[in-house]
Amino acid sequence: MTGNESHSTGRIRREWTAMTERAQSGRGLILLSVAAGWLFAQGLRFVLPGILPTITASFPSTSDTQAGIAVTVLWATYGVVQFPAGIAADRIGEARVLTASLLLGAASLLAFTFTPVFGLFVVATGLFGAATGLYGPPRGTLLARVFADRADRAIGLTLAAGSLGAAVLPAIASLVVDGFGWRATLGLAAPGFALAGVAVYLTAGRAESGERNETPDLDDNSDATDSSTVTQSIGSSLWVAAKSIWNPQAGLATLAAIVMYFGYQGITALVTTYLVDHKGFVQAEAGVLFGGLFLVGALSQWLAGRIATNRRSARVLAAIAAVSVLPLVGLVVFDHRLLVAASVLLIGVRMGFAPVSNAFIIRCLPPDVEGTAWGVVRTALFVVSSLASTMVGVLADAGQFDGAILGLAGLTGVAAMLYLGLPSCQARRLLDRV
Repeated sequence: MTGNESHSTGRIRREWTAMTERAQSGRGLILLSVAAGWLFAQGLRFVLPGILPTITASFPSTSDTQAGIAVTVLWATYGVVQFPAGIAADRIGEARVLTASLLLGAASLLAFTFTPVFGLFVVATGLFGAATGLYGPPRGTLLARVFADRADRAIGLTLAAGSLGAAVLPAIASLVVDGFGWRATLGLAAPGFALAGVAVYLTAGRAESGERNETPDLDDNSDATDSSTVTQSIGSSLWVAAKSIWNPQAGLATLAAIVMYFGYQGITALVTTYLVDHKGFVQAEAGVLFGGLFLVGALSQWLAGRIATNRRSARVLAAIAAVSVLPLVGLVVFDHRLLVAASVLLIGVRMGFAPVSNAFIIRCLPPDVEGTAWGVVRTALFVVSSLASTMVGVLADAGQFDGAILGLAGLTGVAAMLYLGLPSCQARRLLDRV
């Protein structure tokens, strides 16, 4: 090799290294901004049930059933918009949908100021659920694409950030709500949503713009596509998405995830009410324990994401579901405050299933309709599971609060058995990428 060739090779190697480092840095900023947005979106969604005893006390004659309905509305609206959010992510890009979600979330938090009656509170709750619901599908597909080599870990870190928000923000809200009032407490989080939206736009948005600029236009008249063609394209995408969801791998994984989310929604919706009304805790104590549940959840999600990278995902999911039965039973059986507190905290272990389940299902979906299909899956997950809080509320008013929690424990055991029958999607996804 001549001196000039050696010099040229060395220069190319240095340029390649510098480009790789810039790419890695850009990926890190995308992960950081998306995780920060999820911290606020997830955290505030659990501030509402975290301070629910204080909220319902401000509306005379509000029952556990009504409280459960409010939480159902929160999660149902969150679930309904998952599907259109997935379509929007495929059409206009994940970054724009993520940014819109955070800015609308900030606006909807301010809407709680105008809720003098419980009915308007439920409406505001629905608006907030819909705003944050836009975040889920593009968050998952963006990270799965940007971190294709380690999607489990990236999604796990992001969900762990959300769990951290769900731990810290409800705990803080429970401590300050008596001094500020619940409406002002919620409104204080609006600036955080707005700042997170700007951060996502500046990182993920610019990255998407670069990708579009690098992709040549095959048809200069593409903008002239008529509405009928767009409608037909959406219909075709829906058909392909539906077929992909009903394959044995994705279908069984989705069913198991629905069962796990059902238990998750049912217990987190009214656990603070259960602690206050049945276990002798005060609002501040219940709120801090509720936040601690999500700290355990954050650790569980981080650990599960790392383990699933090197282990069969189905076995990790089955183990998490099986272990998650125990704290639900303990919450009912134990009367000692320390044991009850430990049971509440260990409920967070079940949250470790989310990053592994999300990455597993996404790997089973065709890349060309990934956002649409994932939106359909998430709509099913959250709309069905949102009914759990109303079910628990109705049973609580009927004097069967303990029975409701034990029923959730039984369903969690069913999920463990479903996961044991789950095959792997990895081989299929690798073939799809060839």
